[in-house]
Amino acid sequence: MIENQAVIRRIRTRIILPLLILLVVSSIDRVNISFAALQMNAELGLTPREYGVAISAFFSGYLIFQFPSIALLMRYGARKWIFVSVLLWGVLAIGMVFVRGTTSLYLLRFLLGLAEAGFAPGIVYLCGLWIPNRYRAAAIGLTMLAVPISVVVGGPLSGWLMSHQTIPFAISGWRWMFLAQGILTIAFAIFALKIVRDGPDDAPWLADADKRWLNEQHALDADSKGHALASMRAMLWSHKIWAAAGLYFVLIASAYGILFWLPQIIKQLSNISIFKTGVVSAFPWLGIGLGMYFNSRHSDESGERYYHVIVPLLLCSLCLAAATLVSDQVLALALLFVGSVGLGGAQGVFWTIPTSFLTRDLAGKGVAAISLCGNLGGLFGPYALGVILQASGSYKLPAYSMAALMVVGALLAAILRGNETVSRVSGEKPEALDPNPET
Repeated sequence: MIENQAVIRRIRTRIILPLLILLVVSSIDRVNISFAALQMNAELGLTPREYGVAISAFFSGYLIFQFPSIALLMRYGARKWIFVSVLLWGVLAIGMVFVRGTTSLYLLRFLLGLAEAGFAPGIVYLCGLWIPNRYRAAAIGLTMLAVPISVVVGGPLSGWLMSHQTIPFAISGWRWMFLAQGILTIAFAIFALKIVRDGPDDAPWLADADKRWLNEQHALDADSKGHALASMRAMLWSHKIWAAAGLYFVLIASAYGILFWLPQIIKQLSNISIFKTGVVSAFPWLGIGLGMYFNSRHSDESGERYYHVIVPLLLCSLCLAAATLVSDQVLALALLFVGSVGLGGAQGVFWTIPTSFLTRDLAGKGVAAISLCGNLGGLFGPYALGVILQASGSYKLPAYSMAALMVVGALLAAILRGNETVSRVSGEKPEALDPNPET
């Protein structure tokens, strides 16, 4: 058993950690437009609505190409496809240097969505090739920290690049930021080609005995899976699935709505420099990371799931609304930080809810359906905030709208809890969907 744990630790170090680094790079390339907007919107004459469209253009490409991208990854192997994807991100980031208006901006954001479409789901697929099922949760959970880490690192980095006194090529600070980060991304593409392997059999640093053990574990996992069409029908008709999908929509819409508008909100609240805005913008995402870690840990220790989503969402809703009402800038930023802890806490525990009522046969299909709805939230959230902001001329109404959306999410979590037939306190599991429902 000790030797098996050593194999898993080696895989986490050699494969999972590099994948986390690549996910951080992916997230930085995705969200650096939120910092560029501090200069870009004025230079290009973008309205809040047009900026929201640019954000949504990314998610349009992301949704359209997600499944084809996964198919290409499975056909050509993770190593080659990840290299191509990361290389494309870098090239498209550099392409942002040449943006002259909304058309070129929308096109590049759409293409970036295409390039990144299958990467995050591909990471889950690759984890499945490497990590046996009973060790997989911690590995996938580690990758969830990529977005908070990317903002904690990318916020100050973007702010520093944009406000640097000696920007080369006589270009705008936001263009230099995209150029520098694009070059860095291309370097990581080469890193991915050298580090990532398609599976245990392709790893020169694993002993033959370790490879045999991993293959045996994967064979056992495969034997335990089924493919009942009746289960799929039960899933599609289950209100539990749609309630969970709605809850995930709220979580993603809230996270990306805040993510892409946060630097501009902070700039308006505090009127500080761009570099300091990047630094301050990192703190709420540090809060999200802390919320993910500590709330999920407490949820595991207590065995309770639903209130670990409901209470953090209500906390985030309250803090977000309150931040617009206070006049003290430090207090407003502190409220945003506490609210972010709540949002991260809800995200960290969410996936334990659908997996508690999905049978083994339904898990993959159910997670895919819920994830698709969540990504629609990424398309909706930033665009809706842009439209509301342009109509109202203030960040207050968008903040209230986001706070109300989180209350809806808390209600959906409460509905899911109400559907449990047996309390977890009794030690019994909640009712699972019948894998063979009557027709």
